[in-house]
Amino acid sequence: MPPAVTYRAIDGPAFLLGWERHPDRSWWARILWIEMNPDGYTGRHARVPGAEVAPIPGQDYSKVPRHRLAAGTRPPSDPTDPRDPCHRPSPQERYRNAAEQALRRRPEPDF
Repeated sequence: MPPAVTYRAIDGPAFLLGWERHPDRSWWARILWIEMNPDGYTGRHARVPGAEVAPIPGQDYSKVPRHRLAAGTRPPSDPTDPRDPCHRPSPQERYRNAAEQALRRRPEPDF
């Protein structure tokens, strides 16, 4: 189980999955947290600046992996995140998807 930290944006605990050292020498944290809602719960994850997380006393952070990102490389992408630019469809693919959806559209009522 990864150690817990306090994530300032949610003002609560999150799991610290790893540290990333960017070429500009800044440290970023990969974190995971659970959001509770009336329908159940949802796991959320993010890559945030190191200043956004704070240690929790009693947690062991010695085994948290540390990665150095070389200049010209991008941080690891997330295929489940539609905001990730690595996983956005190209303009041609977007037009093709829109055309296919239009062709599959059911006829509108005639009354």
